[in-house]
Amino acid sequence: MKTYDLYLDSGPMKRKTMAQIPSLPGCIARGDTTDEAIAAAPDAIRAFLRFLARNGERVDPDAPFRARVAAHATDSVFPAGGMSFLPPDARPLTSRQADALMRRLDAIHKAMRGATAGLTRRRLDAKPPSGRPIGRILAHVCGEGAYLRGVTGASRIERLVDRGEMDPHDALDALLALERERLRTMPASERDGVIMRGQSPWTARGAVRRMLEHAWEHYVEIAGRLGVEP
Repeated sequence: MKTYDLYLDSGPMKRKTMAQIPSLPGCIARGDTTDEAIAAAPDAIRAFLRFLARNGERVDPDAPFRARVAAHATDSVFPAGGMSFLPPDARPLTSRQADALMRRLDAIHKAMRGATAGLTRRRLDAKPPSGRPIGRILAHVCGEGAYLRGVTGASRIERLVDRGEMDPHDALDALLALERERLRTMPASERDGVIMRGQSPWTARGAVRRMLEHAWEHYVEIAGRLGVEP
C-alpha cells in the first residue's frame, strides 16, 4: 500500500496548519488545527489524484493508501505558510522530472482558466463574505515565478496584472513559458544542489513543488467558491 508522508507546518500552538505531501508535488491540505489538517489530508490526496488522472497522469485515484506524519515544524516565520525547504527537496531535479512537473502546473493553470474565463468582470471583482475576490486570487497566483528565482520578466508580468494592464490568464501562460525556459537553461549546480539564499536553503525541486502547491491551493479555493470539483 502506498504511503504518503505529511510535512506539517503550524505555529507553536498547533492551530492553523498546512500539510504538504512532497512525494505528490502540488498536493496540500489545511486545517484550523493540526488535527484537522491531518484528518483532511486523505481527501485532499484523493482529490489531487483524481485531478491528475483526468489530466492523463498514470495514477490510480481509487487505490488504497495511507498518510503518516513525517515531520512537524512549529517555528516557521510564517506559520501554516508552507515550509520553504523540506528534506525531500534536496534530491536533484532531472530535466525529465522538471518537464513532467511543468506539465502538471500547466494542467492546473488550464483548469483555473476553464473555471474562471467565462466569469463577468462583476463576478471576478465581487467581494465574498471572507477572503479575496476571484480576480484578486488570479492576480496573486501570477506571483508564482518568485519561487523559482531568476525568472526574467516574471516580476514585470506580475506588476502588469496588479495594475490591471494584463489579463491574469494570459499572464499565467506567459509565466509558464518563462518558467520552462528558466528550468531548461538552469545550470547543473542549481538544478542538482542545495543553495543558500541568505539564511534559507533553496533547491530547484523545492521551488517547483512550491509553485505547484501555490497554484493548486488557489485553484481549489476558486473551485470551492464556484461550487465545482477541482
